[in-house]
Amino acid sequence: MVCLFYSANSQQFKLTTGYSLGLPRQDLNNNIQPVHSMQTGLLYQFPGELKRLSVGLDIGIGMYAHQTIDQTFQFDNNTSAVLPVDYSSNTFNANIQARFKCISDKYFIIPYINAKGGLYNFYSSIYIGDPDDDDGCRALEQENIMNDKTMYWSAGGGLQINPTIFSKNKHNSRLMIDISANTIQGGEISYINTKHLMDAPATSDPDGKPLNVRFINASTQSIHKHKVAQVYTSPLKMLEFKAGITFMICDRQK
Repeated sequence: MVCLFYSANSQQFKLTTGYSLGLPRQDLNNNIQPVHSMQTGLLYQFPGELKRLSVGLDIGIGMYAHQTIDQTFQFDNNTSAVLPVDYSSNTFNANIQARFKCISDKYFIIPYINAKGGLYNFYSSIYIGDPDDDDGCRALEQENIMNDKTMYWSAGGGLQINPTIFSKNKHNSRLMIDISANTIQGGEISYINTKHLMDAPATSDPDGKPLNVRFINASTQSIHKHKVAQVYTSPLKMLEFKAGITFMICDRQK
């Protein structure tokens, strides 16, 4: 990719950026909310007879849960405490992509098809508040308690729209509106259930496995575990809808 980008005399680079909505499908849809992401990438357009073809890189950072609920923890001395538990679940993805325009750049609306392949990462942090009792139990683990990743591929299509089509003065533009829809398929990935959060220590689900966090008793210094969430494993399946812009940052093909 580096040799391709920097050794050619004719170079055309485009910056892509925008918002992505990922709708979980099948088992994944039962356990997590939609994924909201910001995506950015770089495309290289081939010169000459291959000018309809572009290749590049794309990365995104997203979130599918950020919520605080009160949970009841039962301790060894037959006492209990209600503590606030803050859940934050996020995603990261990186891929290489190829895009083929169905018609030439001279048109104001250009349909295209694209394919991607890369890495998808789900990770979660949980922050558990301290009890009002100074001698009570405190969590020893607070951040990045769940982290898993899988390879994935994506395919779909979209439209590049010249914004001057909506004005009287129509002309070529470096800036293009970019909308697309893609299907995402990947391997199995583990994550915490954030779609129906509830008092985790008092509930159980045979389809998931408990996620336990270590606590320490401030008075006795004994360490024990309490359940704070359910962990599920499902194939990565989503529908992705993107809306953004494509901006030509370098054009040496003219």
